[in-house]
Amino acid sequence: MIDEQQLMDRLTDAAAAQDDLLPRALADDLNAGRRRLRRRRFLVAGTAVVAAGAVAVATIGVNGVLKDTAQLEPPVATQQAPVNTQSAEDAIVKARTSGFDALMKSLLVKHLDPAKKHLDFSVGPFVVGSDIGAHGTGRKVGWNVAGDKGQGMLFVSLFPYAKGGDVCGGDGQPVVTCHQITLTNGRKAMFGRDGKAAQLSYVQPDGETAFLSIDPLFGNNTTIPVKRLDITDEQMIAWATDPRLNLPPLSAGDQAKEDKLKDFAPTRDQIVLATAERIPGKYVSKRLDDLPTMIEVVQNWSRGSTTAEVSVSVYAAPVAMPCVDAPSGKKCLPVKLPNGGQGEFYEAPHTYQGGPMYEMQAAFTQPDGDQARVRVLYPGKKKPPNAITKEQILALVADPALDR
Repeated sequence: MIDEQQLMDRLTDAAAAQDDLLPRALADDLNAGRRRLRRRRFLVAGTAVVAAGAVAVATIGVNGVLKDTAQLEPPVATQQAPVNTQSAEDAIVKARTSGFDALMKSLLVKHLDPAKKHLDFSVGPFVVGSDIGAHGTGRKVGWNVAGDKGQGMLFVSLFPYAKGGDVCGGDGQPVVTCHQITLTNGRKAMFGRDGKAAQLSYVQPDGETAFLSIDPLFGNNTTIPVKRLDITDEQMIAWATDPRLNLPPLSAGDQAKEDKLKDFAPTRDQIVLATAERIPGKYVSKRLDDLPTMIEVVQNWSRGSTTAEVSVSVYAAPVAMPCVDAPSGKKCLPVKLPNGGQGEFYEAPHTYQGGPMYEMQAAFTQPDGDQARVRVLYPGKKKPPNAITKEQILALVADPALDR
């Protein structure tokens, strides 16, 4: 039997799995945390207790039964015990997007469960996030089969841009190998299937990204996978391409804020070129985060026997944060930059989960309010003799190529 605390521990461990890698600067951690927070909210909302042969699902607000023409029959595989835990934030957002939850559920029923026998919306409603660069939605949905003690899961999301949302084969989803497919409408999509598990991500003509993942095991609720999860590739595609599948329009104020995010950052290639010019050496690409509010390029750098991890990032003005020495919480020291501007800098050794590291970091708030950051991590407690210099880091963080 799995108790509630065990389930919460598993969810927390899974959400923080990547935190065991080399740590990032505070701003980077917070930005990555925003992405994890959105996913964790969905996970925690779906936390359940397996006891006495029944699954009691913690829900956000009302239960998942639809009140429109897409009314579902009560779940047959489990007895649900909804708990009124709707957050104030969800209440505000739901009120602002009245009708959207019913639309999302009705489209899922129409394309994936027209007989209304399997879908279980008890985890909670589809709400639209209010954070800048995150005006999307995502929710887990149960899949029940009469007489089957197991439960499957769908993860459904819709975001108003082609980057930063959920993608086929992305982190946090069951791993499947994805490949590009051409749909009957002539547009491209990414799709992958591994037995009963499958994923689809599709950028609609209006730029919104629809994502659907199906998994025979709803790990938040049970340890038993459902035996039948008969959702076909064609059904998934029909859902993603339905012309009614759209986010509610933003308010004029929110739209103006979103518009300011467009083209605020340089491209990956521009960042890579500027880094190589300012800090010569051998580079191997490690990671790219390209989101509506930030871009971060992480590379492994070497010169002779000296190695380091070099991260270069640019944040949009609405999410820019003060530069601090993340482990100690001390503010970075002010420093004059080669371009005459005012920057911030610190360097210090720290002991992380992966071992001791020597860290150097610089930040520069650009005239338009966007923020550039450069971070260098060396293995060990001391800066190596052939290290990247402070002057090189300051020259890179002030490089015009990082300011659009």
